[in-house]
Amino acid sequence: MVHKVAGWFKGYLLIRVNGYGSRRFVNLCRNHGIDLWLIRYDDGEDVLYCRIFLKDFYKLRPIARKCRVRPVIIERSGFPFVLEEMGKRLSFFTGIAIFSCILFLLASRIWGISIEGQSFHTKESLLKYLDGHDVYGGMAVKDVDCSGIREDMRHSFEDISWVSVELKGSKIFIKLKEAQLVDEEKKKKKPASLVTQDTGVVISIVTSKGTAKVRAGDKVRKNNVLISGLDEITGDGDELVKKRRVRAEGKVVIESTKKYKDELKEDYSRKEYTGRKKYLYNISIFDKNVFFYNPLNNLETYEKCDIIREGGQILPELSLRFPAYFWRQCFAEVHNTPAKYSANEARELLNERFGYYLEKQRQRGYKIISASLHIEKANGSYIAYSDVKMQKEQNKYRKINEIKEGNRQNGNNGNSSGDTSGT
Repeated sequence: MVHKVAGWFKGYLLIRVNGYGSRRFVNLCRNHGIDLWLIRYDDGEDVLYCRIFLKDFYKLRPIARKCRVRPVIIERSGFPFVLEEMGKRLSFFTGIAIFSCILFLLASRIWGISIEGQSFHTKESLLKYLDGHDVYGGMAVKDVDCSGIREDMRHSFEDISWVSVELKGSKIFIKLKEAQLVDEEKKKKKPASLVTQDTGVVISIVTSKGTAKVRAGDKVRKNNVLISGLDEITGDGDELVKKRRVRAEGKVVIESTKKYKDELKEDYSRKEYTGRKKYLYNISIFDKNVFFYNPLNNLETYEKCDIIREGGQILPELSLRFPAYFWRQCFAEVHNTPAKYSANEARELLNERFGYYLEKQRQRGYKIISASLHIEKANGSYIAYSDVKMQKEQNKYRKINEIKEGNRQNGNNGNSSGDTSGT
């Protein structure tokens, strides 16, 4: 066992000794302090096999000459010979060493931040916030303080009620919940009156809290009080006992008519692409810009062109601090030619614009009751107009004006278009 372990580090050889003096060879080796082990003698071939340390092999020449034998190396084993083989494949083992170092370096860094659960805050804004607090892709894993990140985010964002920060491998996983209803709940507690947003007719009114100032069928103007937040408590004989401020609650639907008008010139300039394009490539590293383009394509030969730029930061999902950017700019030649809209083209385009207008109204909470578009041609233009009838549940509030809303003798139930103060 000692020979096996020590021999591997020092290096040993399996040799074959031919000749009649092989036995004398063994005795002389012992006398000279040369260690031989696993000695085996083959009587049929008159050959001696044994193992010897590499450093002792070079001492055998005078002994072999005296015994008239010839030692022949059959096998090489041990660490020195492994190094020799590695030297022959230096590039291969160097590549393995470099790869191992790079792998260790990458494993010790953060290469991605995952954010889930946000709705009001965008992922980009949260990543910029983390970057400003030295939490970014490329930072050392040992510097990541999950509890510190969690506490910082909860203190910095009042609308974030819950945050979870977890480190898995080389990536930070952040999950959060936003408390967007907190501010709305606070608003609901403040006394205020419900007022109109548009001029129109009251279709229906249901009061849950406060004093109704209008009835179904009444015509109202913008900013008129629908449900007053000044609640009057009366006793026997309609005697006013107490006034209290509340936040008006109820459902009031107003129907209004809005006039829509759009105009489209018959003559216009049509932009057409000729198909000729030129490209310019830009690589930016550490604020140093390098441009690549074909010098045979002179960009100034185009009289008019559209410039389309594509690209951005390389690998932004890994780190916002990655200092490399790539851009490609396409210069597409265009010609403007005079053209005229046909009746069908004008109608199609005006209907498309009208549809976009109606969709915007729906997004604002309006329900379209009727909308018929009329198109006429006059003075070289196509004119579209419509009376759009729509309904909307009112949700605009205004702080309470006790004098105007409490006055029942002005003939307008406290409504006054001149009062425009609001919250």
